[in-house]
Amino acid sequence: MPDKESLLVYLAGHIHGDWRERVRKMAEERGLPVRFRGPREDHARSDNVGFDVLGLTAGDVGEKLAKLVRDDLGGRANNLRTRLWIGKCVLVLAFFDGEQTSLRQWNTAADIGVARALGKPVLVVRTPNLVHSLKELTPRADFVVDSLEQAVDALAYVFEN
Repeated sequence: MPDKESLLVYLAGHIHGDWRERVRKMAEERGLPVRFRGPREDHARSDNVGFDVLGLTAGDVGEKLAKLVRDDLGGRANNLRTRLWIGKCVLVLAFFDGEQTSLRQWNTAADIGVARALGKPVLVVRTPNLVHSLKELTPRADFVVDSLEQAVDALAYVFEN
């Protein structure tokens, strides 16, 4: 791999907090030729994209079905986006945040499945309090680390001569 070839890394994980920005900043500070993509981080846009694209309102489908239809359409649009970007990336960095205990982070696990199906390498970051709960998932990764800092160290290693 050429020294200055830019790698596209997909940042899989919850869309709450600033963890993606921290990864971007650490990579930039180290001068790593890495570009990042990930899921839509605007939660409202992510939830409503299906309705928005099709020009629907809750009134069009009835109030009781609106949530189900909105979630289904939003999920389909987000899955399309995710598959396309994971297909273009060279690595999926999947973050399981043990500090966000209210989040189930199923999307992150699903993204690992997409990556594996497409033959993409996976770097899992899971905080130490999640070792046991992710014991069936982490063997599907190429490398597993405990922190975002370690993940950036692993990325930096890729560019060492």
